[in-house]
Amino acid sequence: FIQQMAAGEKVNETENRPALHTALRATGETTINIAGTNIVPIVQKNLEQMTALANKIRTGKQPTSNNSSIRSVVSLGVGGSYLGPAMAIEALADYADPNIDLRFVSNLDRAELTDTLKDLDPLQTLIVIISKSFTTSETLIAAESAKAWLTNKISETDLGLHLAAVTSVPERAISAGIDPELVFYLPEWVGGRFSLPSAVGLPLMISIGPDAFIQLLTGMRKIDEHIANTSEEICGPIILGLIDVWLRSFLGSNSLAVVPYSSRMDLFPKFLQQLMMESLGKRIDVNGNQLKIPTGGVLWGSTGTNAQHTFFQFLHQGTEITPCDMIGFARTKHDPENTHQDALIANLLAQSSALAFGRIESEIDKTHSELKAHKETPGNRPSNVILAPELSPEILGQLVALYEYRTITAGKIWGINPFDQWGVELGKELASQINTEIT
Repeated sequence: FIQQMAAGEKVNETENRPALHTALRATGETTINIAGTNIVPIVQKNLEQMTALANKIRTGKQPTSNNSSIRSVVSLGVGGSYLGPAMAIEALADYADPNIDLRFVSNLDRAELTDTLKDLDPLQTLIVIISKSFTTSETLIAAESAKAWLTNKISETDLGLHLAAVTSVPERAISAGIDPELVFYLPEWVGGRFSLPSAVGLPLMISIGPDAFIQLLTGMRKIDEHIANTSEEICGPIILGLIDVWLRSFLGSNSLAVVPYSSRMDLFPKFLQQLMMESLGKRIDVNGNQLKIPTGGVLWGSTGTNAQHTFFQFLHQGTEITPCDMIGFARTKHDPENTHQDALIANLLAQSSALAFGRIESEIDKTHSELKAHKETPGNRPSNVILAPELSPEILGQLVALYEYRTITAGKIWGINPFDQWGVELGKELASQINTEIT
């Protein structure tokens, strides 16, 4: 199935299209055909267009209405148009250009847009509207309000200098008044939750620079190559996907906790929530039959060591057995002596050990015999420890691709389509209808 996906076959059966996010990180020499056309040159051209804009903004050469520089970039998008870039920008904050203020608006609540824009100068701001269909109501409503904010200082004729768009329907963005040079193509065969390496990552590239963005793609491609060249028995992402199926469908685990031991990775569990729960939250198989086993569960989490003081009590002694992923980095730029980092990794390994082996009654201090039952920790609770040398663009790319393949593996074993989200579509339809009635 993974080979079919990488070759551009229509593995997204219910929407009758490929799922080719892997093409977004392919090298220029690669050939991937859809209907007889090699799509890699299209990907490379888009990447070149993104690079040109990012470099102009980072060097202060992008034209504005008053010949100043773009110093603020506000990204409007929801779901996959927000979670991937926002997660990556927080994770890679050490690589960000300090002269560019990058912000996100994803919530339809007007308060978020107001708070985001209130201390910015329209004359030095670029609004990036990210919507695959360019019909996403949350994003377009925010876009209209943002355009109105721009017109406080910018004339209608110059508005196009402060607007960009990422969409699979460029003509809709152009008809909305956006300069074709600032419209970036998002291929229809890229799902939102898999779209970080596409033009959806434009805000990220502006922040960390094209070179670091290419490193992110390189990390993703390394996992693509690992999948292609490694037998299933020792292939990390496939093994993780199989473990997820085993724990969920055979042992009855209802959720997975993800705990990155890095404050920079605070948004990573939220990013994975969409990736895994939107992909695997299905009750019907690809043939339209009701599934008779439990499939994708809840994903949740927080950063360690904060998580240890909030929900780890539940993991250690709760009535439900909940698998846990703990992600650690050996080094950090902020701690050259490794004083904090050594203690952080010690906590990670200690929690993994305690989950696995627990503490039995005979090991408990006999001076408080009445507390033995309270202190006993059963152990035999599953966890994965994922360690990396450091949190770099390339390693973040590897982590994202690792969880992508893990999700796709579990979906295929369960017999569901990990690339559609029809339940989400129903909510959109009803919201549009009810909004008309309210108005």
